[in-house]
Amino acid sequence: MGFQLELPDIGEGVVEAEVQKWFVVEGDLVAEDQPLVEVMTDKATVVIPSPRRGRVVKRFWAEGQIARVHSPLVELDLDVAAAEPTGKVAAPAPAPVAAPASTPGTATAPAPTPPAPTPAAAPAPDLLAAPLARPLATPAVRALARERGIDLRTVRATGPGGRISRADLDGAGQAAAPAAAAAAATPPAPAPAASRPQPVSAGPDERLPLRGLRRKIAERMALSKRTAAHFTFVEQCDATELKRVKEAMAPAVAAEGVKLTFLPFIVKATVAALQRHPKLNAALDEAAGEIVLKRRWDIGIASATEGGLMVPVVRGADQRSILDLAREIERLSADARAGRGRPADQGGSTFTVTSLGALGGLFATPVLNHPEVGILGVHRIRPTPVVRDGQVVVRDVMHLSVTSDHRVVDGHEAAAFCYEVIRFLEDPSLLFMRMV
Repeated sequence: MGFQLELPDIGEGVVEAEVQKWFVVEGDLVAEDQPLVEVMTDKATVVIPSPRRGRVVKRFWAEGQIARVHSPLVELDLDVAAAEPTGKVAAPAPAPVAAPASTPGTATAPAPTPPAPTPAAAPAPDLLAAPLARPLATPAVRALARERGIDLRTVRATGPGGRISRADLDGAGQAAAPAAAAAAATPPAPAPAASRPQPVSAGPDERLPLRGLRRKIAERMALSKRTAAHFTFVEQCDATELKRVKEAMAPAVAAEGVKLTFLPFIVKATVAALQRHPKLNAALDEAAGEIVLKRRWDIGIASATEGGLMVPVVRGADQRSILDLAREIERLSADARAGRGRPADQGGSTFTVTSLGALGGLFATPVLNHPEVGILGVHRIRPTPVVRDGQVVVRDVMHLSVTSDHRVVDGHEAAAFCYEVIRFLEDPSLLFMRMV
């Protein structure tokens, strides 16, 4: 009996998804709950498991193609699974273990060599129990393994359907720790000159498929540049007092189990400035010919990940304290880097903050996060000579870049918004008046 698994309705208004990665090929026998395919939507990456046992007859989409919700993903032959003897376990079989040279309490003389088995005596393979060539794991577990430098092929899987879980990674990491410590204690010998990396020689161009997160980024950036009239305003911000306050608060925040960065202060200052300049917390509805002023303050935080830039959202930023903002930003950033971002954390932001951290440069011109009309770029804080009261002094200075959609926001409004953010950052005590 044939069974077609359709792309399920993942919710959040998603109508299509890109096929990222297949875990099975046509002809494979699969167990119930075994991962079949990984798909990416505008909101998140999702692994779809098999709801039944059976043999893969057909995959309807290639990696990189776009599938519509409720369209067939894969066809399974369920009659094959029904014909399998009962009691078989669909988890991958354990790796064979070599027999010991001798058994305690017995003589150590070599045992006679047994005769080679004839081909007819070999048992039929259990395809459902055979290990897959590629370890099974969710994208989040794969990302975590990359962070820890763990080869998934060396990890024993205990999760459903032979999947590698986070607990399996933790166990593998603990087992590898003593060996890693011993290796670290011995300084490596200098590499011979011949083994040093050599320049890449000239050759044919390499072509990489534009798909997954990179394709989504390309589509959204092109849409933003095509529709909005970008312009950028840049100004300096004296962050000396902000740095002092942040360093004074850091130990107390660390006692709560949270790392304090500058971003919570910047988000709080941004919300305060947006409330005074609401046109930057807006969107343009071209079809209706209306400017939509948002009455919520959901701030997107641009986060660099291995796959590309993602923008998880701090919901209700106006109702959060500095500590709460620090905790939420830390969670969102960690989830984004590990590839385990939730659909609820993506999309629907009203304004975006992008920070390049230590690589912040002097300043940049951020691209709007469509359909928003404003984005704040935060750049590296560095000691800089400035004039104060007629004297040249060294202060901790950073640049802020405000990009706006000139169809909605005039230049003086963007400048006034930027100076309002600077006012709150140069005197952080003003932020504490706005604590909820």
